Amino acid sequence: MSSCHIIRKIRLAHCKRGPEVCEKCREMDVERICLLDISPPDAGLVQRRVIEVTIEGEKAWREFDVVRAFADEEEAAAYAAQNGIEDVVI
Repeated sequence: MSSCHIIRKIRLAHCKRGPEVCEKCREMDVERICLLDISPPDAGLVQRRVIEVTIEGEKAWREFDVVRAFADEEEAAAYAAQNGIEDVVI
């Protein structure tokens, strides 16, 4: 699980258009600490946001799905430790 999941602080969004264009995205425009799946099903076939990650020392852009949002840094760190997620940037 840890190889395809990372934890990052991101802005929540409704769609890829973002808050500048989408009214629902403007309503959700909040930064949260989230568990992200950077190896989602149907990669390349569904429009998703992307994020820059480092994999084996190389920078890459990956599509992602938000799996869950955490209440705070403490909850995110505890989840990462419990589930072996090493890629945590808060």
